[in-house]
Amino acid sequence: MDEHQTAPATPGELPPHPHLTVPREGLRSYLAPGTEPAPAVGVGSVAGAVRSLVGPRQRAAAKVVGTRLLARRATRRLAELHGRGDRLLLNLGSGTYNAAGWVNIDLWGLHALWGVHPDVVWDLRRPLPLPDGSVDGVFLEHVLEHLPAPVGLAAMDQAFRLLRPGGVLRVSVPDFGRYAVDYAARRSGNQGADLLSVVRPGRPTDLLALAEVVYDHGHVSIWDAETLTELLRAAGFVEVAVSTYGAGRVDPSPDSPHRRDESLYVEGVRPA
Repeated sequence: MDEHQTAPATPGELPPHPHLTVPREGLRSYLAPGTEPAPAVGVGSVAGAVRSLVGPRQRAAAKVVGTRLLARRATRRLAELHGRGDRLLLNLGSGTYNAAGWVNIDLWGLHALWGVHPDVVWDLRRPLPLPDGSVDGVFLEHVLEHLPAPVGLAAMDQAFRLLRPGGVLRVSVPDFGRYAVDYAARRSGNQGADLLSVVRPGRPTDLLALAEVVYDHGHVSIWDAETLTELLRAAGFVEVAVSTYGAGRVDPSPDSPHRRDESLYVEGVRPA
């Protein structure tokens, strides 16, 4: 038999599918061709309202001035924090939850609606003005699902650059793997599976509840434990492992309580 031919199946057995023997591609090379710009993290409907009232030329001029002012202020603030010589922990994309003991960084648009103000205002699409290896811990909570996966990998690269050797990256996202298992269990008649009904109650069908996880709230990517751990490894992190709420390697814990039920937590360490 030719070496490229598939061995015949035994009676009653399906022949092996040729695609099942193809080795998996690395995550970085898989994501590389599809890199696309990310929406500004933290900007909500406020930006849309402003665009509808102000002409494009005025918007462009205001954006340049506003961006420069915010960048200068943020750069001074970060330089001040770095210059203290204290342990530096960054909560990137902090949104409406400022973690105690962490430097909370986000844009103005989202948190201003709730009266929550970050420590530093910064567009996370731009590299943070901090030296390489100057940070002890980086935390991103429910940020990655708002970024296309290639941009998410770029965010992991940014965290790797910032962290000192031995520094810890902690990432939290909606656990789509759990949601998918819960959906399949409910469709199979297991009414004890209750993640969808607890976190997304009152939806007309389970499928619509699951679709909210994928498409609503500005989500553009989905993550499970396998994919998120592979993302951190692709960025060079070691000791990558799934964690649980409040059980991170860095104190104080930055995890927000209201995201506990649906979240997947993964941590990695920058190698020496």
